[in-house]
Amino acid sequence: MRRNLARGLLLCVLLVLWSALFALVGDGVTVFWLMLMMAGAATLLWMVWRRQSEGAASRREEIARKEAESALFFEKRYRALIENLPQRIFLKDHNSVYLSCNSSFARQLGLQPKDVFGKTDYDLFPEPMARKRLDDDARVMAAGTPEERDEQRDRDGSWVSKALIPLKDEAGTVHGLLGILTDITYRKQAEQQLKESEQRFRDTFEQAAVGICHFDLDGKVIRINRRFCDILGYQQGELLGRSLDEMVHPEDLPAERAQSGRLVAREIENYSMELRQLRKDGSLVFVNLTKSLVCGEGGEPRYLTGVVEDITAKLEAQTLRRERDLVQAASRAKSQFLAGMSHEIRTPMNAIIGLGRLALQTELTAKQREYLEKICSSGQTLLDIINDILDFSKIEAGRVELERTEFSPAEVLGAISDLFSVKAREKGIGLRVRLAPQLPKRLLGDPLRLTQVLNNLVGNAVKFTERGEVVVEVKPVERGTESLCVHFCVKDTGVGLSPDQIEKIFTPFTQADSSTTRRYGGTGLGLSISSQLVELMGGELRVQSSAGVGSSFYFTVGFQLPAAGEPPKATLDQELDSLRLLVLDGDLESRDKLCGLLHGLPLSLDFVENVPAALAALSEPAPSGAPPYDLVVIDGATAGEDGIRVVCRDISSRHSDLPALAAATGCQLEQIRQQSRQLGLSGVVASSRPALVLDGIVRALSRGQLPPDREPRPPALTGAGLQGTLNGWSGGLAAERAAVLEPARLAEEAAKLLRLLARNSLDAKRQFALFAGVIPAGTFVKELKALELCLDKLDFKKARQLLSTFPGIPSEPPAEERDTA
Repeated sequence: MRRNLARGLLLCVLLVLWSALFALVGDGVTVFWLMLMMAGAATLLWMVWRRQSEGAASRREEIARKEAESALFFEKRYRALIENLPQRIFLKDHNSVYLSCNSSFARQLGLQPKDVFGKTDYDLFPEPMARKRLDDDARVMAAGTPEERDEQRDRDGSWVSKALIPLKDEAGTVHGLLGILTDITYRKQAEQQLKESEQRFRDTFEQAAVGICHFDLDGKVIRINRRFCDILGYQQGELLGRSLDEMVHPEDLPAERAQSGRLVAREIENYSMELRQLRKDGSLVFVNLTKSLVCGEGGEPRYLTGVVEDITAKLEAQTLRRERDLVQAASRAKSQFLAGMSHEIRTPMNAIIGLGRLALQTELTAKQREYLEKICSSGQTLLDIINDILDFSKIEAGRVELERTEFSPAEVLGAISDLFSVKAREKGIGLRVRLAPQLPKRLLGDPLRLTQVLNNLVGNAVKFTERGEVVVEVKPVERGTESLCVHFCVKDTGVGLSPDQIEKIFTPFTQADSSTTRRYGGTGLGLSISSQLVELMGGELRVQSSAGVGSSFYFTVGFQLPAAGEPPKATLDQELDSLRLLVLDGDLESRDKLCGLLHGLPLSLDFVENVPAALAALSEPAPSGAPPYDLVVIDGATAGEDGIRVVCRDISSRHSDLPALAAATGCQLEQIRQQSRQLGLSGVVASSRPALVLDGIVRALSRGQLPPDREPRPPALTGAGLQGTLNGWSGGLAAERAAVLEPARLAEEAAKLLRLLARNSLDAKRQFALFAGVIPAGTFVKELKALELCLDKLDFKKARQLLSTFPGIPSEPPAEERDTA
C-alpha cells in the first residue's frame, strides 16, 4: 500500500513539473492538454487510493477475525485448565460479589458454576462464616497485597490453604479479588505424624534409662540426653563440644581409643566394653559403653552413637552376692560343726545326767542331794540348749521332713495344757485352751512338729506373762473335700514387744532383751525354729504385739482329713436325745467353754452357781420317780471339797443311780480322786483338760466307772499290753515284771525304742511296753510314768530326753540311723 501511494505522488509531481514547463513555453492549447492530463492523473490517483483503502480494510477485518479466534482458543484452554485444577478458585468484584468460579469450588457448595455468579458469601455460607470471609476480603483489598494462610474447618476438621490475591487495573486501583483454596489435609496429617514421631524420638532419647550421646567423627559430643549427664554429674552445656576421652579413666583410655578407631575405619560395626569414667566431682563410675557408626544414604560416615549404662550397682550387687555366698558357706560349715559337736557333747551330758539321777537314788546328805539336783537340773538345761541348736542346724541343712500321721488336736492341746498348767498356777496366771467345736476329732499331719511349735509359743507366753492369762485358740478357717486349714493363736497379757523388737524377733540367736542382765534367759532359737517349722508345714508365723499390753502369735497351716470311718449307729442319737446335765459352776467363762465343748451334741445343760441351787435342782420331782438329770457335773473350784461331799451325799440319798463327775485342779484333784469311791463319784477329771472333761462326761453317761487312781484317757491312745505293763507299777502284775535289771537287755530294748522315737513312729508305744517289762518292779516308777505320758501326748522329743535318764542310754540314736529317719 505504501509503495503504490509513493508511485502516485511521484506521478503527480512529474505532471506538475510538466505543466509548469509548458506554461512557460506553450500556448493555451498546451495548457488545455496539460490540464486534461492532470485531471486524468488525479482520477487515476483517486482510483488507486480507493482500491488501496478497500484492500486495507478487508485485511484489517481478517486480522481482527484471526485475533478474535486466537483469543477464543486461548480462553477455552484457560477455562479448561482452571476447571481441571484440584484447587477451588473463585473471582469476586470489589464488592465481594462472585463473578466466576471453577467446578471444584461450586461442587464443594453443591452447586453449578453458573449458580454462583452474582451471589455473595451470605448466600452461600452460614452467617458467622460469611462474615469472616467478607472481613478477610475487605482486609486484603484494603491492603492491596496478597495474603496466604492455613485454616482448619470446624465441620470436618480438614485443613485448607487459602490464598487471596487483589486484582488491580493499570492505575493500580483494586477492582476485584482472586481466591485460591487448596486442600492440605494430608500434608497436615503427615506433618503431625512427623512431629509426633520426632517427639517420640525426643522423649525416648531424653527419658531413656541409659545414657545416650552422639559424637562427631573426631569424638566431640554433639548431643546428649539427661541420663548421660546424670551419670557423669555434668550439666548438658558443660559436655557439648567436649571429647569423651576427657571423661575416661586414663587406664581404660587406650583400649577405648583403639576400638573407636576400628569403628571409624569400618573394620567393625559396633563394640561394647566396660570401663571407668570420671565424674565431675572426681569420683569413679563403672559403665558399659556401646558405640556404633551412623552413615548417610551414600554410605559416608556421619557421626557416632554411644550408649552408656551405669553398672556400678550391678557390680556392687555381684560383689555382695559373692560375699553372701561366702557367708552362707561359712554358716553351713558352722551348722555342720554345731551338729557334730552337739552329738559329741550330748553323749557325755547324758551320762552326767543319768549318773546324777542314779546317785540321787542312793543315801545322801542334804548338801550332797542339793548339789546333785543342781547338777541334774543344769545338765538338763544344757541338754535342752544343745537340742535347740541341733534342731536349728537340721532345719538350716534342709534335713527336716514332716511326718503324716493321724492325731487328735484335742490330745495335742491337752498335753500342752498339762505341761504348762503347773507353771502357770505357780505364777498366778490363767492358762486357757479353746478348741472350736467345728474342729474335727482327727487330722493327718505331723503332731510332733506341731507340738514343738505350740510348746515354744505357750512356753514363751507363760514365761513373759506376770499377771493376766495365756489363751490358746484353735479353730478351722477353710475346709476342702480332703483338707482343712486350721488357725492357731497364742495370746498373752505379758510384757509385749516394741516395733523394733518385732522386726527381729524371728532372727536366730536374737531376743527382745539381749543384754547380759536379761531376766528370762534362753538361746534365742525357739521362735526362729518355730517360724521355720511353720513354713515347712505351709504357713507363716506372725505376731501382733504392743509393749506393756501383750502379744499374739498366730499361724494357719493345712492338714489332711483322714478317710471316713464307719458311720455311727442310729440308736446313739436316739439314746442321747433326752439326756439332761446339771452343771454346778459359778465361772461364766468356764460355762461358755463347756457349752462350746458340747456344741453339736444332743445334750441339755442346766447351770447353777452354788451348792444350794444344785440341791434345789436335784430335789425337783421327776416323772416315774426317775432322777431329774442324767448326769451331775461339779466344778471343784466353785463347790469346794465340802460342797462336793454335800452334793454327793444328797445324790446318794435321793438318786443312788445318778452318776456324778467332779472336775478339779492341782492338789484338790488328787484329794478328791482319793475320796472318789467313798463319795460315789463316777469320775474325777482335770478341769484344765477339755478333752478329759468331755471324755469323762461320755464315760459317765455310758454308766462306766473310771479307775479312781487314773485320769480318763482316750482308748485309742493306750493299748492293752501297755495298760497291763503300767498296772504292774502298783503291784497288779508284778509277776510279769523283771526281778533283776539286765543291762544288756535294757540297752537292746532301749535302742529299739530310741530308733522309733527318732522316726516319730507310733510303734514306739508298743515298744515302750517291752522296754518297761525289763525294768524291775518298784524302780524308775516316776520316770516310766512320765515317759508313758509323753508317748500319750506324742511328745517324742521329750520322750527321748526322758529315756536318757535311764542308765547307759543315749538320748539320740547313732548318726547313721538318725539320718535315715
